[in-house]
Amino acid sequence: MGERRAETKRGAVFLRIRALLAGALVLGLGSSLTLASWTDNEFASGSFGASVFQTESNVTNPYDALGTWSANDASPGAVLAFNAAGMSPGTVVYAPFAIRTTAASVGGEVVLGVPVVSSSGTGVADLGAALRYRVVRSATCDASAFTGSPAFVVGSDGVKPFSVGQDAGVVNPLQAATATLPGAPTQFCFEVSLPLGANNALQGQTATATWQFTASSSS
Repeated sequence: MGERRAETKRGAVFLRIRALLAGALVLGLGSSLTLASWTDNEFASGSFGASVFQTESNVTNPYDALGTWSANDASPGAVLAFNAAGMSPGTVVYAPFAIRTTAASVGGEVVLGVPVVSSSGTGVADLGAALRYRVVRSATCDASAFTGSPAFVVGSDGVKPFSVGQDAGVVNPLQAATATLPGAPTQFCFEVSLPLGANNALQGQTATATWQFTASSSS
């Protein structure tokens, strides 16, 4: 009788221990699912570079792509080839100018500003104030460039004094260059005249006009 009770007691203890161990295994499996995870990474990078915008000009032979081109980026710049040493009333003179982008440059546009004028005269007898001018975009530079329907830059409604710059709404494009060759030039023709009836006191005077071309990139 006592032996049976002892065996029953031992069996109950064993069942309790087995139940506890089973519970521990279940708890262990459940906790392992929350601790395990996989990780991975993705990266992205970018490289950046600035474009180049540079110009050069030519006043000696701007219609020749192989002519003398240089960066005239400081005043007074290149000297326009006017034949204007001895102007009289009614004299009209012409001079070409061309500007282009250098190799590897992006394109843009250029604006012709108001000229800066110095003169040996004063008051009503001032050669710089008496002179008049017009400018067109043209592949040639003589009187014929101003006939027909020219692309006026200055003077679409007549000759202008040196106190006036580019007409409103005018756009002078600059073509983009290639990696090895400059862009096609934008060519200008300047016409300067001393009007008929100019003051007699202008005789022997001198004047200098300096034009600034301001170029800006389009990209």
